[in-house]
Amino acid sequence: MDIYANADPVNSLDVRTETENSYTKRHQTPQHAVELVVFTDGWVCYQSSLYFISFEIKNWEESRTYCRNKGADLIIINNSEEQVSDFMLTLNYDSFWIGLNDRDVEDTWKWVDGSKMTSMFWRSSEPNGHTKENCALAYASGWIDHGCHKEFKWICEKNI
Repeated sequence: MDIYANADPVNSLDVRTETENSYTKRHQTPQHAVELVVFTDGWVCYQSSLYFISFEIKNWEESRTYCRNKGADLIIINNSEEQVSDFMLTLNYDSFWIGLNDRDVEDTWKWVDGSKMTSMFWRSSEPNGHTKENCALAYASGWIDHGCHKEFKWICEKNI
């Protein structure tokens, strides 16, 4: 087992404890501590879910297909704790596809599991795309609607 530690300019500490097929990553800032179990196949365990964080880009449908082929689906963000969680902030992603769209009925946003959107984290004046922007991208600052054919990173989620 190897342990790595390194401090960055904002007083955070990143400690990794490696095992054969995973490592534990603990991210510590003055306000928060996040502990993630990261598996060698790219999945991250956080609270009661597994997440796959892409490093490549795909359109919304290709991203969803990738997730489904792995027994997961695009991430569903159910509450403000998930939207701006320490986990999401730790990822330091600019934007990524989430499992939300209005492709079936315009302005009726649904999650990939068929449930209606109950918590909304749209940026100001979003969604604004009408029929040309039917898929949602997440930023730490909120969601935007975007053309589903554009390519971005994505996050898969599956419950454990």
